[in-house]
Amino acid sequence: MSQYLPGQPGPPPGDLSYLIQGTRGQVGTYLLKARARQRRLLTLAVVAGALATLFAGAPAVGGQALSDQLAATFGLSSPAWQLLCTFAALCSLAAAVSTQLLKSQNLEEHVSKAESVRARLEILDVGRVTGTLTPEQVAAEYTACVALVSFI
Repeated sequence: MSQYLPGQPGPPPGDLSYLIQGTRGQVGTYLLKARARQRRLLTLAVVAGALATLFAGAPAVGGQALSDQLAATFGLSSPAWQLLCTFAALCSLAAAVSTQLLKSQNLEEHVSKAESVRARLEILDVGRVTGTLTPEQVAAEYTACVALVSFI
């Protein structure tokens, strides 16, 4: 391994420990953001789907009496079932869009790959420190890991 250059802060370019730690940090940051986005989209899909069912089911279960009572309570000029069905359609749309965003962005697949790469990088670092892996093996495996998380 090359020596640090005088007057230049930090490790030299190509220092495997520095590269591994930097990539682990990037993967960790990505995982924090991606998992949070994944949770928000899943929560939105579930809550919006449940609300759509509630809004669509209320007039069906409550019938004309519920519709009349809601119209009187909120001073609606149109039948309450129309408003409830509109809310149900909007909630259903929100659930569909959030589900489609999860699928179209391959979020679950990317999170899974990133978790795998993070584990591989940890193993690489341990193998490098303990000497069970040669610098050539570490470099080759590191290159493979970086290729797997090119989406970050």
